[in-house]
Amino acid sequence: MDDSCAVCAEHLEWVAYGPCGHREVCSTCVARLRFICDDNRCCICKTESKVVFVTKALEDYTRLINDFLVFPSNSTEGQVGSFWYHEDTQAYFDDIDHYKMIKAMCRLSCSVCDKMENQGNDGSKRRGKFKSIEQLKGHLYHQHRLFMCNLCLEGRKVRSVYFRK
Repeated sequence: MDDSCAVCAEHLEWVAYGPCGHREVCSTCVARLRFICDDNRCCICKTESKVVFVTKALEDYTRLINDFLVFPSNSTEGQVGSFWYHEDTQAYFDDIDHYKMIKAMCRLSCSVCDKMENQGNDGSKRRGKFKSIEQLKGHLYHQHRLFMCNLCLEGRKVRSVYFRK
């Protein structure tokens, strides 16, 4: 196993892998593929993986799960035994802090409201969580008169662009 991610080439600190056992891709890249692109295949062998396991990358000492049947098939968000399950990426984590980081990364939110919250103008903490892109698009239009570029949403799933009409 190399010490850099096979997708982004960043230092491999956390890995996410499925039953195929390929541990060459970082948890951030796997989460992006699973959450944003809705692609549940291994980046190396293209095997479909219903769930993945996320753990610290420690080269030959990386924690191995050989039998993915140890993970319940009907898990819900949060702690499941000694692991934490993230529904949006269908991933089990052995570290709560990394679980929380990936969960925050996958949250759909309004960057306009987030900026206002960080400035602390009005003293409110109304951090919006949206269940779908459509809900976020509605919020952007009704609250800020902004639109999301459909071409960017469909063609390049990693980044969205807001614009005024």
